Amino acid sequence: MKKRSDHVSKHEARKPKPAADPAPRVKPKQGGEGSLFDPFLIIRLVAATVIFAVALIVKLTGFVYVLLLALATIVAGYDLVLAGLQAVEERDYFATPLVVVLIAAVSYVINFASEGTALVILYQIGLLLIAYADDRTRKSAMELLRYQDEETVSRVSEIIQEKKNGSTEIESVMRTSAGSVLKLAMVFGVLYAVFMPLISGISYIVSIHRALTILLIATPMSVVASMPLTAIVGLCYSAQQGVVYNSAKAMEEAGQANIAIFDKAGIFSNAEPKVLSVQSEVIDEGTFMDFAAHAVYYSEQPLAKAIGSIYTQEYKLNVISEFTDLPGVGVKLRIGEVTVVLATGDYFAERGVYVPNSQEEGGTAFYMTVSDRYVGKIVLSDELNPETEELEPAMKEVGLRRCILLTEDGKGESQRVAEELGFTEYYGECDTARKLNIVSELSKSSQNHILYIYSSGIESHSAANVDMRVSRKAKYADAIALPQYVVNIPFSLQVCHRMREIAIENAVFAFVMKAILIFLSMIGYCNIWFAIFVDMVAAVATILNSIRVTNESLAASLRYKTGH
Repeated sequence: MKKRSDHVSKHEARKPKPAADPAPRVKPKQGGEGSLFDPFLIIRLVAATVIFAVALIVKLTGFVYVLLLALATIVAGYDLVLAGLQAVEERDYFATPLVVVLIAAVSYVINFASEGTALVILYQIGLLLIAYADDRTRKSAMELLRYQDEETVSRVSEIIQEKKNGSTEIESVMRTSAGSVLKLAMVFGVLYAVFMPLISGISYIVSIHRALTILLIATPMSVVASMPLTAIVGLCYSAQQGVVYNSAKAMEEAGQANIAIFDKAGIFSNAEPKVLSVQSEVIDEGTFMDFAAHAVYYSEQPLAKAIGSIYTQEYKLNVISEFTDLPGVGVKLRIGEVTVVLATGDYFAERGVYVPNSQEEGGTAFYMTVSDRYVGKIVLSDELNPETEELEPAMKEVGLRRCILLTEDGKGESQRVAEELGFTEYYGECDTARKLNIVSELSKSSQNHILYIYSSGIESHSAANVDMRVSRKAKYADAIALPQYVVNIPFSLQVCHRMREIAIENAVFAFVMKAILIFLSMIGYCNIWFAIFVDMVAAVATILNSIRVTNESLAASLRYKTGH
């Protein structure tokens, strides 16, 4: 068995090499670009801020003071009122614009007009900052692909432009949780406003003010602001390494995988071997190839692809009958009146049929018998890709507890290949149907989360949680690994883990900030304008934190347990 080299715990991905003259890159659509560069909105906010400052600095009568504040509020946020009315029409009573408008309106009623105005202005400025941070993060994510080929860049750009592709299960949970928290906050706010004056002696105006602050803090803005961007950064970073997932949910699923099932062909070896030689002392090479080409015509094995690629004569299919595909070992059929078998030496040895079995350097021999008489052999290339020799241990280092090899080779060859590649679990003599059946059987256990990695031959989605195809074609697959970057699959799984960690980290940070603000509001140390300011800062911070998915120093801190 070939000696294996030691591998390190941190896997270095094969980086795309800079091109001498990089082609122009496809730019994604920038979310929120209209609000980000709308000069009218900027002018409105500047004007509203000036009016607000005048109202606060200049000593004015009560009516003029409130009038200026109202003018500043309308100038800055009339579009929020329109958005709130639209939310009412759509029966979305917990929409953030509607909540902000209602809090601002009630603030005027309870004589906290300045805070209501500050709320609207800061909310609008905060949206600009969030849009800017979003824009910069998206550009940074796409910049990761600057050395990838144009086809990959275009594909990733199309993926991230689809809003649903950036949605993750974590985001769905957070949005649902945030909505529930907002509803509870409304109930709690009402109870606080009604009963707090009765038990503490504070006025109803103060209790209502604090309740409004609590309600504002409970809006889900900072909790979910970064979720899609975390996924987009993860998608782009993985694509930079040559592994392209078609959605953030596919990355989540891949990150949870604990079993990887590999096809040998196209990953560890060439999917379409070449004919190295044809040897026969009984019939001429042309006649031998006629028999061989007709023998494998109905087969799906790599043997058939190799022979079919060099056979240039017309087929006479009417002479073929009783065809039997022997997965991993060859074929058996009748051509005219004679029985023809084209198979490995092991197949004939098991049946007591003599063939001059010999080891072929750098290839696999298939022997042909006609009416049980040996007539010659054809040798196919079967070299393993040396760059994939460490793929199995690398997969286990990033958390997979089982790696399984599927091969179309016979029993002896399957065992040899599995040992050379480091697989302790393998299945030989596998045609497409058997491969899919093995994946299906393993998928029946709820404890198994399966990543199936194949190159070709599958024209549907398997029963695996994630299908990854080593190809540029993505039909039916959840992800593709570009053939030259197969060795980066383990690194892409690290990115999947990292994306999930950053998303959870952002959510926890936002929830902790909100919890602190709610506590401060209850004891009177947080007002409305401070709450919206801190929440907006938290939203921007979580967005900017999303780019840390690409921080390779995090890889050293990732410790995955088998069976996670």
